[in-house]
Amino acid sequence: MIDTVKLVIKMKDRPDFSGFTPDIRISEEYRGVFKAVKNPSASTKKLGIYQPRLTYTQRPKQNNFLERELCIELSLPKLLFNNNFDELCDSDFEQLVSKLQSTLQQMNVWLFKHQIINAEVRAIHFGKNIPFRDYTSCSSILTNLNKVDISKRLDVQKTNFRNGGHILHFHQNSLDIAFYDKKADLEQSATSEKRSFENDNYIQLDLLDALNTQKPLSLLRFEVRLGNKRMIGSYLKKSGCDGDLTFKELFSEKVAQAVLTHTWEKFRNNMPLVEFDKGYENLLANILKDQSIKPQQALAKFGLLILTADLDSRQARKLLDDRFGKHAWNRLKSLSRDPPQQQYEAVLVIDKFLSQYEPIQLNYKII
Repeated sequence: MIDTVKLVIKMKDRPDFSGFTPDIRISEEYRGVFKAVKNPSASTKKLGIYQPRLTYTQRPKQNNFLERELCIELSLPKLLFNNNFDELCDSDFEQLVSKLQSTLQQMNVWLFKHQIINAEVRAIHFGKNIPFRDYTSCSSILTNLNKVDISKRLDVQKTNFRNGGHILHFHQNSLDIAFYDKKADLEQSATSEKRSFENDNYIQLDLLDALNTQKPLSLLRFEVRLGNKRMIGSYLKKSGCDGDLTFKELFSEKVAQAVLTHTWEKFRNNMPLVEFDKGYENLLANILKDQSIKPQQALAKFGLLILTADLDSRQARKLLDDRFGKHAWNRLKSLSRDPPQQQYEAVLVIDKFLSQYEPIQLNYKII
């Protein structure tokens, strides 16, 4: 569904908004472009209160006309739920508009509901949380997705695989595509918000304890971020969606699903699936999907499989028998069986969640 959105509302006259820096009342003295901002204060954040970021801009036009607009940037689920682990659905729209209106009033910004509903969308982030409850590691998924040669298909300019393999990020001028470990990103925020991929995680840090008690639980986050009107319009057209770029029109599960599915198919259709279960990391990931295995057993199995892959099994047996006796190999023989190749199954799980597209709620779906 939609996560972050940048809404722009046109103003006929200078608004009587207070608390902006610089004061909006002095804007009439400017002949050029005037800009004032109002962001959540440190004290507000400390209290765990989520507020949007506001920017008022005034630009001179022909015939002494002044163009005035208010930009509102916020995460919609964080506003409504105090987190974005919960996902919005179409039926949340009216409640969300009311919540945004009342939150703006607390910031001394007064708007009618119809202004919010029909606001122009200048940037929008679509996102989906994909939970795994079978000891699938987000790290192994991201490692495999990083093997996809996607640069030519999406014309991306930069690819980042960072934070210890927690984030896979593709960047173009006004397009960002990201896959990341949502729990790990939240843990990074607990250390420093500058280290996380997502902004404003302060509002949901209290979820860490609850999330960490849910095992097995991995949570992959998939996002498509469209940074301006031209990119939004182009991407919607490619995704098979039409309509005005207004808040009312774009707040749609159907639109979000179309955008995310269109992007995922670019990866899905270009995956070297034969590589998904190759390599030491995937071998270890497959071993660790055994729910009953202990750490020492996992490492022993991993080491034995690598050993027998690089050495003739008879050589390996001879070395072990010489050191530990004739029955050493027989005791280890059960560990020498290859684990089921299961890394490709993560692709099927992503397919399922994007095709079914049911909103995830913490209360009854994950925790």
